[in-house]
Formats: sequence, C-alpha cells, structure tokens
Amino acid sequence: MKELDQDLVEKVDPQGVLRRLNFPKELLIKSALEEKGSEEKRPASVGAPTSSEGQPDTPAESTLEPSEQQEPLTPQKLHALGVLSPSAVDRLCAEDSKTEFLVEGFLPAKSIAIVGGDSGIGKSPLICQLALCLAAGIPFLGMETHQGRVLYFDLENSLIDCKGMRDTLAGFLSLREVPNHDFLLVPEPADFARLSDLLEKLKPSLVVIDSLRAYAPDATEKNAKAGEWLKEVRQLMRKHGCSLLVVHHLRKPKLDVSPSDLDEETRAIDWLLEMEGPRAFVNQTDVRIAIANGDGKLVALKAKWSRRVRGDSPLYLLERVFEEGDPVGYRPLTGGDFLNSAQQRGLDKLPDNTEWSFMEARQALGEAPAMPAPANRTAEFLNKCMHYQVVEKLGKNRYRKVQKPGAGGAKA
Repeated sequence: MKELDQDLVEKVDPQGVLRRLNFPKELLIKSALEEKGSEEKRPASVGAPTSSEGQPDTPAESTLEPSEQQEPLTPQKLHALGVLSPSAVDRLCAEDSKTEFLVEGFLPAKSIAIVGGDSGIGKSPLICQLALCLAAGIPFLGMETHQGRVLYFDLENSLIDCKGMRDTLAGFLSLREVPNHDFLLVPEPADFARLSDLLEKLKPSLVVIDSLRAYAPDATEKNAKAGEWLKEVRQLMRKHGCSLLVVHHLRKPKLDVSPSDLDEETRAIDWLLEMEGPRAFVNQTDVRIAIANGDGKLVALKAKWSRRVRGDSPLYLLERVFEEGDPVGYRPLTGGDFLNSAQQRGLDKLPDNTEWSFMEARQALGEAPAMPAPANRTAEFLNKCMHYQVVEKLGKNRYRKVQKPGAGGAKA
C-alpha cells in the first residue's frame, strides 16, 4: 500500500516541488487519484470532423514547421514538469487550509518555528506552558489550540526540575492531571534515525527541542550546516506530518553595545538576528518568535512573532503569575493602559455606550475634527485596541468600546 501511495505521489509531483512546499502527502495522493479518474472517463479517441455532406473532412496539411507546432498543455504534462496551474494551486490550498493551525493564528500545522531569547529570562516555562496547552487542547495565552501529542526534548533542565515545572504549570492551567499519553518527555538528544523512529511510532503533532545548542551544536556553527540540518529535519516533519519548535539563545552582547529593545515598531526577524549562529535559522523557518525581558515590574516577558508571508503579530506583554511567592505561569496583559498617550486621548473622545465608525475613530485621533488622522495610523490604533481588549469590532465599519476590559498595567 505504501509503495502504491509513493507511486501516486511521484506521478503528481515528479520534481518534488509540492513536497518542498510542505504540501501534505495525502493531498498529493488525492490529486493523483482525481487525475487518474479523469483519464479513465476521457474518450480514447475523438471522431474525425465531417463535412456538411456527412463525409469525413480530409485534414489540411499544416503550414507550420514541426518545431513551430505546439502540443496542448494538459494537467499531466504540467505535473510532469513540476508546474502548477492556477486551478491546481487553488485546489491544493483549499484542501490544506482545513487543518492550518496547531495554535490558531500563531503556530501552523506542519511548520518549523524558532524561538529566540536571552538565557535565564523564562523562555522554558513559557514553551512548556504552550506544550501542555496543546497536549490538553486548551487555549494558550487566549489562542485556541487543536489538541495533539507533544514530544518534548528538555535538554536544559534536570529531570526533577522538569517535573517541577510541568506540575506547577499543570496546576496553573487547572489541569487535574498531566495528559498522560500526549505530553511525552525525551531527556536526551536523538540523531535523525532515532528521531524518525520516534515520529513513526509516537505520531506527535508537535516536537519541541529546548535547546538547539544542546540538541545539535554543530548546526549552530555555519550557514551550510544549519541549512543542511533544517533541510533534513523539514523532510522528517513533512514525512510524519508534524511541526517542530526549536528554542535558541541570543549571542552574548558586546560590552559597548546594548541589545535592541523589542517593541511595537521592531520587526521580529530583525530582532532575532541577535541569535547565536547562522541566519539560516531566521531565513529558513516558517515562524520566528522573539522573546525579550519585560520592564522588571508587571511585564515579565515581551513576545512577538513573524509568520512567513503574513508578517508580524502585535506585541504581546506577558505577566508572570505568582502563588505563595513562586512563579506558576504566564498570562497576557490587556487594557487601555498599554496605549500611548495620543491613542489614549483618541479613545477617550469616542462614545462609551454606543457604536462608532472608522471615520469617527480617525476624527478622534486627529488634531481637530476637520483634520482626521491618516487611515493607516487609525487602523493601527484600532488593531491595538482590539488586541488589548478595549475595543471590539461588531461588523463592517462598526466598533464599540469594551465595557469591562481585562487586566491593565503599566505602560510597556
């Protein structure tokens, strides 16, 4: 059966173009079967054209040289060349979009993500919280998850510390118990052969590697090695239909240079160029997640990510929750306190109990009613207000203030 499936995949994607674009194998097989069905329904030959008297017309001799005569392009010929027609792209993307995310709007299924941040700021507990949320099928920082098994390579903590972190986070997330078969710990690194065997037998939705330096130190040295490692691991993830999330550290800053701040204006991929080692881990991954220290007060961590093609997320400000003096987990901070002074003044001018329009928001942000703010600045303002849950969108061009926003805090 596997040989038949592979033959179908080779038929529809002989050049490997679709597989390099990370299209699921089952969709390629489905496409091949559809093409096979259409071939069987197609008449073996078409009758010769006839004249008005009912007699077959004698085909006229072509005036084109053999080299000038072009054969019609069929789906089979395009597939053989590794070329996709618009209808083929539409069909494959429509099928693929049905199971797009492990974490909605954040982590796509069958993707490779890199997390970059300084040592000792609390990345590991945040990523462990993500893994537990996915294994239990509960929201992560307010984002819905699609439940799936997690294979967690914790190479930064001792087994006792890993258990303590896991149990503390499970309590914070109100889990009665850790998902027994869906949160699986691997305390030692694995070569590609063992990793492939684990993926084949355990079938996880997500593999977490914390950290890259401990798992594959050679891959952090040069771009060529990093590119080769990413190529091999992507082939494994594609073959087994799962995602990979890798945690990596920033390089140590020079004494006379301060690390750049992660804020609303900072591009995540630019900030992540401060990571150790080659740029391939930024350029050749699908999701790039930047995690920075907060303000030392209410904001414990700042997070921002960039998804390939989609661009940057808003800046997430995370509070670390403490119980009896010990940290137990993270939650996102929300509220109007995170708007800058101009945005706060604009929000104050808008009605409290009735809905309003985009143009009214432009006027509220502007210096005067006759001088509305630019549309792009207004869109940024509204997106920020909705992100921090002080405004909700009711429909097209209809907005309203949220009467009971979430927890606020100091300005970031």
